[in-house]
Amino acid sequence: MKNINNKINLVLAGTGQFSAKTFEPLLNDERFNVLAFISQPNRKLDRNKNVIETEIFKLAKQYDIKVFQPQKIKEILPELSAMDFDFFITASFGQFIPDSILKLPKKMPLNVHGSLLEKYRGAAPVQYALLNGDIETGITLIEMVKQMDAGDILESSKVKIDSADTAIEVFDKLADVASKNLGNWLFEIYNGQYNRVAQDESKVTFAPKILNGMERIDQSENLSSVVNKIRAFNDEPGAYLIYQNKRLKIFRASTTKISTPLKIKFNDGYLYLIEYQFEGKKRVRV
Repeated sequence: MKNINNKINLVLAGTGQFSAKTFEPLLNDERFNVLAFISQPNRKLDRNKNVIETEIFKLAKQYDIKVFQPQKIKEILPELSAMDFDFFITASFGQFIPDSILKLPKKMPLNVHGSLLEKYRGAAPVQYALLNGDIETGITLIEMVKQMDAGDILESSKVKIDSADTAIEVFDKLADVASKNLGNWLFEIYNGQYNRVAQDESKVTFAPKILNGMERIDQSENLSSVVNKIRAFNDEPGAYLIYQNKRLKIFRASTTKISTPLKIKFNDGYLYLIEYQFEGKKRVRV
C-alpha cells in the first residue's frame, strides 16, 4: 500500500452545483491535495447584467485554489502539463477532453457520471431517467477514454428515484452519494484496491444533450408523459405549454385531484398544477 502521508494530487473539472457538491469534501480530506480547478467560463448574467460566477469558480475562490476557465480545455494544456498530479477528475464539466489531457495524470483520468452505466451515456442522464419514468439511477466512476462515457467502470452506487422527484432532487441525491463516496473510491484506486469492469456495448443507451423544443408539452400527450417531462425539465429549461394563447411554464404538477386554481385537461385526465408561471407573470406555488 502507498504511504498515506504522501498526499494524492488532484486536478478537478466541473461547473455547476453538482460538481461543487461532489468535489468539496476532497478539499477537507487530508489524503488529497487539489492543485487546480477547471470550470466553464462565467457566461450567464443576472437581471442587472452582472456576471454570474459558476459554482466551481466560487468554490475555488472560497478555498483559494487556482481555477482555469478556458473556452476549450486544450487551451490550458501547457499549464496542466507543468503540473504533477495523480488523478484528473471531471463531474458534469461540459467539454470534450482531448487525448493530450487524458494522458497527463500519473494514475488515470476519471469521470463521475450521473447514471448507472452502461445506461444513459451522454450529457443528460438525469433528464432521460426522469423522462423514461425510471425508479432508480446512480453514480458511476469510470476511467475516461476518448469515446464519451465508454471507459471501464471502477465504482458505482445506486440511488432511488421517488415518484415526486424532479431533476433538482435527483441531482441533489446523486451529489450526496458522490460526495460521500468519492474520497474513499479515489484512495482505493490509488492503492490498487478496485475491480475494473468493461462496459457491455450491447447494453448501452444514450442520453444526448437536451435540444430546444423537447420541453414543450402538447395536450395530445398522455398524463404520464407530461408529468415525466415536467419532472425532467423542472430546473432548466422548464417544461411549458401554450395555454389560452399564453406560454405557461409548469414546474410541479399532479395527476391526483388537489385544490388548485388551475387544472388542464389532457386525453386521459386532468393535470393539477402545483407550481407554475404564466409568461410575464410571477411564479405561483399552490
